[in-house]
Amino acid sequence: MAFFRSLFYYVFVGTGMCILGLPFMFFKGKILGRWQESTQICIPFFKVLFKITGIKLEVEGKENIPDHKQFVIVANHQSFLDINVIWPSIAITAFIAKADLWKVPVFSWVLNHIGCIPVNKNPRKNLNMGSVVKDRLQHDYTISVFPEGHRSDDGRMLPFQNGIFRMAKENEFPLLPVTLVDTGKRLSKTKWAQTPGTVKIIIHPLQTPETFVNKTANQLRDEIHDMIESALPYKQQEIASAADNGTKEA
Repeated sequence: MAFFRSLFYYVFVGTGMCILGLPFMFFKGKILGRWQESTQICIPFFKVLFKITGIKLEVEGKENIPDHKQFVIVANHQSFLDINVIWPSIAITAFIAKADLWKVPVFSWVLNHIGCIPVNKNPRKNLNMGSVVKDRLQHDYTISVFPEGHRSDDGRMLPFQNGIFRMAKENEFPLLPVTLVDTGKRLSKTKWAQTPGTVKIIIHPLQTPETFVNKTANQLRDEIHDMIESALPYKQQEIASAADNGTKEA
C-alpha cells in the first residue's frame, strides 16, 4: 500500500505541475510580471495533497520568519518532501539545486523562471553564485538550500558544505535555519513508500550578517549545522542520554 501511495504522490505532483502550475506561472509571471510569486500556487496545492495523503504539518517558531522575503532558508535534507513542505509552512521560495536538473526539458524552463539557481560540478562555474543569490533576494525572492548536498539515507544529518555560508558572509545576506523532522519517514528516499503521519518543521532564529560578522564561514557553517541538528529526535536522545550519564557519574 505504501508503494501505491508514493506512486500516487509523484504522479499527483507531476500532473499538477502541468495542469495547474504551468498556466499559473504563465499568468503570474509572463502576464503580471511577478515571477517571484509564480510558485504561489504551491501553497494550496500541497495543502490539498497533504490532506489526501495524510501528511500533517506541525510548525514551531513561526515568529522567527521575517516579514520581508529577502532571506535564505537553510535546512536538513531527507526526502523529496522537504521541498514540498517549505511552501505552505514558511514561504514561497526558489531553490539552489544541482545543475543536472536543468537538463530536463520543460522543467529547466520552470526552474529558470521561478528563480532557481544551479550548482555546477565544476567549481569555477559557481564563482559568481553569491552575487546571483544576492540579486535574487534584492528582487524579493526567498531562496532555499540544503547544504548537505544530497538526501540523508537514515535521517541523520550529513556534514554541511561551505558554499552558502561563505556566500552569506561575502555578500551579507541573512540565513534562516530550519529543521525538518520525519520527512524521510513520510516519503522515503531509499524505497517507494509514502506513509501518513506528522512532519515537524522547526524554524530557528534568523541569522543576520551582523550576528556572524566576526565568525569565519566554517564557524558559521558548524554553528548552523548544530542548531538544525539539535532539534532532530536522534540528537535530542543523545543529549538526554549524555545528561543522564553525567548525573549518574556525579
